[in-house]
Amino acid sequence: MGMYAHVAGWLEVDGECLEMALAIIRADADGVGHYTNSWCPQSIGGGYSRHLFFGCTVRESAVDELRAQVARIASEAFSQDGEITDHPEGVFRAVYERERMPAEMWHISGGVLRVEEMPKRLTTPQDLCS
Repeated sequence: MGMYAHVAGWLEVDGECLEMALAIIRADADGVGHYTNSWCPQSIGGGYSRHLFFGCTVRESAVDELRAQVARIASEAFSQDGEITDHPEGVFRAVYERERMPAEMWHISGGVLRVEEMPKRLTTPQDLCS
Protein backbone atom coordinates (compact mmCIF):
# COMPACT_ATOMS: atom_id res chain seq x y z
CA MET A 1 0.00 0.00 0.00
CA GLY A 2 2.89 2.42 0.63
CA MET A 3 3.68 5.11 3.14
CA TYR A 4 2.47 8.71 2.99
CA ALA A 5 3.50 12.22 3.97
CA HIS A 6 1.34 15.26 4.58
CA VAL A 7 2.75 18.25 2.68
CA ALA A 8 1.29 21.74 3.03
CA GLY A 9 2.58 25.20 2.32
CA TRP A 10 2.33 28.48 0.47
CA LEU A 11 4.28 30.74 -1.84
CA GLU A 12 3.88 34.53 -1.95
CA VAL A 13 3.92 35.71 -5.56
CA ASP A 14 2.73 38.60 -7.69
CA GLY A 15 0.57 38.19 -10.81
CA GLU A 16 3.44 37.73 -13.30
CA CYS A 17 5.26 35.29 -11.02
CA LEU A 18 2.02 33.39 -10.33
CA GLU A 19 1.50 32.75 -14.05
CA MET A 20 5.05 31.38 -14.37
CA ALA A 21 4.55 29.16 -11.33
CA LEU A 22 1.28 27.77 -12.71
CA ALA A 23 2.98 27.06 -16.06
CA ILE A 24 5.68 25.05 -14.23
CA ILE A 25 2.99 23.08 -12.39
CA ARG A 26 1.03 22.41 -15.61
CA ALA A 27 4.19 21.33 -17.48
CA ASP A 28 4.80 18.67 -14.80
CA ALA A 29 8.47 18.28 -15.67
CA ASP A 30 9.00 16.81 -12.20
CA GLY A 31 6.47 14.00 -12.57
CA VAL A 32 3.95 14.97 -9.90
CA GLY A 33 0.96 15.59 -12.18
CA HIS A 34 -1.22 13.42 -9.96
CA TYR A 35 -1.08 16.24 -7.38
CA THR A 36 -1.65 19.19 -9.76
CA ASN A 37 -5.15 19.82 -8.37
CA SER A 38 -3.71 20.15 -4.88
CA TRP A 39 -2.26 23.54 -5.86
CA CYS A 40 -4.67 26.41 -5.23
CA PRO A 41 -3.92 29.93 -6.46
CA GLN A 42 -5.47 32.84 -4.62
CA SER A 43 -7.85 34.29 -7.19
CA ILE A 44 -8.38 37.68 -5.59
CA GLY A 45 -6.26 39.41 -3.03
CA GLY A 46 -5.77 42.79 -1.53
CA GLY A 47 -2.56 44.63 -2.14
CA TYR A 48 0.36 43.65 -4.30
CA SER A 49 0.92 39.99 -3.39
CA ARG A 50 -1.07 36.88 -4.03
CA HIS A 51 -0.51 33.38 -2.69
CA LEU A 52 -0.22 29.94 -4.19
CA PHE A 53 -1.22 27.24 -1.70
CA PHE A 54 -0.54 23.50 -1.70
CA GLY A 55 -1.93 20.86 0.65
CA CYS A 56 -2.16 17.12 0.16
CA THR A 57 -1.31 13.76 1.62
CA VAL A 58 1.11 12.37 -0.94
CA ARG A 59 2.88 9.07 -1.40
CA GLU A 60 6.22 9.19 0.36
CA SER A 61 7.84 8.22 -2.93
CA ALA A 62 6.53 11.46 -4.51
CA VAL A 63 7.95 13.87 -1.91
CA ASP A 64 11.32 14.26 -3.67
CA GLU A 65 9.58 15.09 -6.96
CA LEU A 66 7.24 17.55 -5.23
CA ARG A 67 10.20 19.20 -3.48
CA ALA A 68 11.93 19.44 -6.88
CA GLN A 69 8.82 21.08 -8.34
CA VAL A 70 8.74 23.67 -5.54
CA ALA A 71 12.48 24.28 -6.06
CA ARG A 72 11.86 24.81 -9.80
CA ILE A 73 9.11 27.31 -9.02
CA ALA A 74 11.43 29.07 -6.54
CA SER A 75 14.24 29.42 -9.06
CA GLU A 76 12.40 29.82 -12.40
CA ALA A 77 9.31 31.89 -11.51
CA PHE A 78 10.04 35.57 -11.02
CA SER A 79 8.83 39.08 -11.69
CA GLN A 80 10.94 41.93 -12.92
CA ASP A 81 10.61 45.58 -11.94
CA GLY A 82 13.43 47.51 -13.53
CA GLU A 83 16.63 46.10 -12.08
CA ILE A 84 14.83 44.29 -9.25
CA THR A 85 13.97 40.60 -9.65
CA ASP A 86 11.53 39.04 -7.19
CA HIS A 87 11.25 35.28 -6.70
CA PRO A 88 8.54 33.50 -4.68
CA GLU A 89 8.86 33.48 -0.90
CA GLY A 90 7.20 30.90 1.31
CA VAL A 91 7.32 27.88 3.53
CA PHE A 92 6.19 24.25 3.33
CA ARG A 93 5.99 21.50 5.93
CA ALA A 94 6.32 17.77 5.19
CA VAL A 95 5.33 15.36 7.95
CA TYR A 96 5.99 11.70 7.22
CA GLU A 97 3.80 8.80 8.28
CA ARG A 98 6.90 6.68 8.83
CA GLU A 99 8.14 7.16 12.40
CA ARG A 100 11.85 7.23 11.56
CA MET A 101 11.48 9.94 8.92
CA PRO A 102 12.04 13.41 10.38
CA ALA A 103 9.53 16.09 9.46
CA GLU A 104 10.86 18.86 7.25
CA MET A 105 10.38 22.57 6.74
CA TRP A 106 11.08 23.87 3.24
CA HIS A 107 12.03 27.55 3.26
CA ILE A 108 11.71 29.28 -0.11
CA SER A 109 13.51 32.60 -0.50
CA GLY A 110 15.66 34.38 -3.07
CA GLY A 111 15.14 31.70 -5.72
CA VAL A 112 16.34 28.88 -3.45
CA LEU A 113 14.59 26.10 -1.53
CA ARG A 114 16.33 25.20 1.74
CA VAL A 115 15.32 22.08 3.71
CA GLU A 116 15.47 22.05 7.49
CA GLU A 117 14.62 19.15 9.79
CA MET A 118 11.85 20.05 12.24
CA PRO A 119 12.35 19.47 15.95
CA LYS A 120 10.91 16.11 17.03
CA ARG A 121 8.34 17.76 19.30
CA LEU A 122 6.73 19.43 16.27
CA THR A 123 6.53 16.48 13.92
CA THR A 124 2.95 15.29 14.28
CA PRO A 125 -0.32 17.20 13.84
CA GLN A 126 -1.30 16.19 17.38
CA ASP A 127 1.86 17.84 18.75
CA LEU A 128 1.01 21.08 16.95
CA CYS A 129 -2.47 21.17 18.52
CA SER A 130 -1.40 20.58 22.11
